[in-house]
Amino acid sequence: MGGDEWKSLDGHGPKPEKQPFYIHAKDDSPLFFAALSNWRPGAEKDEAHGFAIVTNDAAVGMIDVHDRRPVTLPPDIALQWLDFELPAPQAIGLLEQGLPETHFTWHPVKKAVGNSRYELPDAIDPV
Repeated sequence: MGGDEWKSLDGHGPKPEKQPFYIHAKDDSPLFFAALSNWRPGAEKDEAHGFAIVTNDAAVGMIDVHDRRPVTLPPDIALQWLDFELPAPQAIGLLEQGLPETHFTWHPVKKAVGNSRYELPDAIDPV
């Protein structure tokens, strides 16, 4: 599953209009985002145990869409990331094995996709 991002378009008043993009793996394989949470097995699943997606600076190419991007991990590394007993230095090392930007492709989608309530099947269609 890919994600949507936004790029500012210049010259549209004090709050620039933004262009959403559909970002996905070139081979349409699932993406595994590295995330951090305070949740532990056996704990209640509630707002207090939410999560934050780990991001890194975007490199050449994707920087045209956004200045940062989620760290995406290959499936075997993602399974290691899920180990609650993994020491922090080893976890940081796993983040260095994230997929490069060459693994992704992206295209602009209709601006209505920028609204989180937009759920029509054409949400990923290029414009």
